[in-house]
Amino acid sequence: MSLPSEDLVPPFLLASARFGIQLGLMRMQSLLRRLGNPENACRVIHVAGTNGKGSVTSYLATSLACAGYRTGVYTSPYLERFHERIRVIDGQKGVLLLREDEAHGEIDHDSLFRLSDLVERAVRRMVAEGEEHPTEFELVTAVAFLYFRETRCQYVVLETGLGGRLDSTNVIDRPVATIITSLGFDHTDRLGNTMAEIAAEKGGIIKNGCPLYFSDPHDSDLSSSDADTAEKVIRDIAEKRSAPLMLMSSDRITVAQSDEGGQTFGVDFFPEPLRVNLLGEYQMRNAALAVAALIGICPPDAIREGLRLTKWKGRLEVLRRSPLILLDGGHNPQGARSFRRTTEDLFAALFLQHPPILILGFMRDKDAEGILRELFGGLSYRFRSIFLTAPDNPRSMSPTSLERMISERFSDDSLFYNDDTSMYNRQGKIFAFQRVSDACRAALDDSESCGAPILCVGSLYLAGEARPVLKNL
Repeated sequence: MSLPSEDLVPPFLLASARFGIQLGLMRMQSLLRRLGNPENACRVIHVAGTNGKGSVTSYLATSLACAGYRTGVYTSPYLERFHERIRVIDGQKGVLLLREDEAHGEIDHDSLFRLSDLVERAVRRMVAEGEEHPTEFELVTAVAFLYFRETRCQYVVLETGLGGRLDSTNVIDRPVATIITSLGFDHTDRLGNTMAEIAAEKGGIIKNGCPLYFSDPHDSDLSSSDADTAEKVIRDIAEKRSAPLMLMSSDRITVAQSDEGGQTFGVDFFPEPLRVNLLGEYQMRNAALAVAALIGICPPDAIREGLRLTKWKGRLEVLRRSPLILLDGGHNPQGARSFRRTTEDLFAALFLQHPPILILGFMRDKDAEGILRELFGGLSYRFRSIFLTAPDNPRSMSPTSLERMISERFSDDSLFYNDDTSMYNRQGKIFAFQRVSDACRAALDDSESCGAPILCVGSLYLAGEARPVLKNL
């Protein structure tokens, strides 16, 4: 995910990045009033959470489209193209086209610029009347609402950007359903340092009388105490707002098959087996959340087909199978733990025979130490080599800082094989690259010489830049 340029994104949106992240709804509400409240034109399913928001959003949108609905999708951040944040999937045909063309359904260039002009004029009136200038995220969200109204979307799946209570998307008064995915500790500088605070922020999307589907925090990596707290906070908010609550627990899921090709499972509230192609046992919980929210909206056949056809790039995505190239945008300890568990479950035997090359890059404001502990702690295999790099973002951690952190906290023996007689011996080397593309090409060259798998993980920004290089080979 490299920074967008002015020829691809309206300069007004780019310039508004200087306002940073400012949580609150007053600016957004004022802006939308001036635009005729486009957010009220569609039926909305609102999704919040720490991990799994994107996957759940994709399951929902693909299933709705398979049911024949013109479906708007709003996600953030983007992975490869700014335009992918705002997408319209026009029924079953749109789903099939999306599988052939990853950019299908994205807001077109002319619409993005034209609607941004409308938003800019409204912002000028706001500022002239003494109101604060909206943030970049607020402006993009307003463009999305305008586009969904203009294209006459029948449903919109709306993913929060940060938190929930004060997130710019939380201007929807009467959503069809709200969903809160797995909770964890992320963005603690803005959402709070305790699980009670974080759950309260996420629970801010719960609306009066609106059904809520909540991923059981006891199925996450939270401590028992934090899980109890999260559940109590969400239940209390739901009860206060008379919102029917369905807690999605893993004991409602029966796994039939799980391998590197996907997963087949059943849930106790759906009559037939379900299939997803996304990897990671948590994807079954994510899919179950989506299914629960879709019952009564989509026929069972559309739900089954939607789950089966769902793709979500950059999340435990297999870009190639021989040699294996696996890409994941996990950027917090929970995501790193899921990545490690899934790779060990599915590929440990392969990695013992062919140690993988690891491409790694983080943002400075993430819990780098926690991510490293989860990635490297108790591994059943070792790496051939580790390539460190920095995504094209001012928040990136430098490769040298990351190398120092790894060297200070982990021994070579815990990371690398050091058998001189080994055909794959690299003597535990860590390599630093200033550019993601250089790290990826070096990894590809090394892999070509020996057939080593490639793992790329650490940040959505890293995944966005690495994906086109690794995918095109």
